[in-house]
Amino acid sequence: MRLRSSRFAAVIIGGILLPAVFAGVPSPPPIDVTALLDGVNARLESFNPKGNWTATIISTQVEHDRKWRPERTIVQTKALTVTEGRRDQEVVKVMETKDGKTADVTEKYLAEQRERWERARAERAARPEPAPRKPESERSRRRGLRMDDLSEILPFAPDRRDDFSFRVRETADAQGRRLYLLDVKAEVKDLLNWEGTYTIDAETFTPIRGKLKPSDLPTFVSELEAEADFEVKDDVYFVPVRTWIKVNGGFLFIKRVRIISEEVYEDFKIVR
Repeated sequence: MRLRSSRFAAVIIGGILLPAVFAGVPSPPPIDVTALLDGVNARLESFNPKGNWTATIISTQVEHDRKWRPERTIVQTKALTVTEGRRDQEVVKVMETKDGKTADVTEKYLAEQRERWERARAERAARPEPAPRKPESERSRRRGLRMDDLSEILPFAPDRRDDFSFRVRETADAQGRRLYLLDVKAEVKDLLNWEGTYTIDAETFTPIRGKLKPSDLPTFVSELEAEADFEVKDDVYFVPVRTWIKVNGGFLFIKRVRIISEEVYEDFKIVR
């Protein structure tokens, strides 16, 4: 009976004292979303967009059936050269897996690629003089997300923020590094207004990951998701180390595309 009384007393004392103790501990201040956006924007502007570097890209594209079962896998090895910010890729090797069999189809792929280029060049030569090109963002909206400039879809710049609402949370990775999780929702639906969650280094304001989807889908696309992991190289280059895209689209029943594509960047080298 004495033991039960002691336990009961401990519970009562704990219930009275612990809230009083923790009441004196100040809660962490709320995160200022505007300050966070300003920090990320300044960090991104500090990088060199006209860098010179090389990397190897391992690109894996998996085609699926209507139940998202893999049908065909293409693995490409590409040599990437970035000169003054302009990207140039050369396919080095192509492996195809279908019906349980894997084959080297590099020569076939390159021959088909040359044939497509020659056909396109001939078609361009046969056309009349084209009309003046519209600005890149307009072409991107019309043709469906064909952009080279990542700033087109990022929400951090002051002139982009009015299209979005933001919510920020704090967390940490397995090594204890403080991170911000920035949830972004597009209030203006547009092909260029992507929404989702950015993972941001709390100390440097560097985005290290994005998990996104466009707020407005391109024509004939019913599903589009994307992920990207980033790293800073030599403290001046903000580069992707992994991208992942899932696409489900097509025109009625004529042609349906269900693809998951992943690209991993390896052997990064800065060209001085």
